[in-house]
Amino acid sequence: MNVEVILAKRMLFRSSPVYVVVPVLFYFKSQEAFFTSLYSSAIVATGFFLGAVIMSYAAKISLNFYYFAALFGYVFRLIFIFGFLLLLKNVYSIDDLAMSLTVPIVFLTMLFIEMTMVIKRKDT
Repeated sequence: MNVEVILAKRMLFRSSPVYVVVPVLFYFKSQEAFFTSLYSSAIVATGFFLGAVIMSYAAKISLNFYYFAALFGYVFRLIFIFGFLLLLKNVYSIDDLAMSLTVPIVFLTMLFIEMTMVIKRKDT
């Protein structure tokens, strides 16, 4: 059983209001800002889920590899997220303000939600 993947799915489900609210707020600015915010939040969520999958499979191999994946997985996820954001920026015409606000809002909100769930012992 992939515990990390199950926890990541729960995290994505709990954070889903953020993926709806933030792009809708940017819709009031422009349609381009809406789509930029929507794509940016999807990229951040994919990065989180990818990190959980990496941790899950690393735990099956060995405890030392799990520690290695925990240490360097964070850096890998950041490279993944910002690499795809730069690709999105170079391929499409995007709203820079929407992207630069959406990424930290979604990223930090997901971290905060998970932190509160761990503190409340909802996910153990």
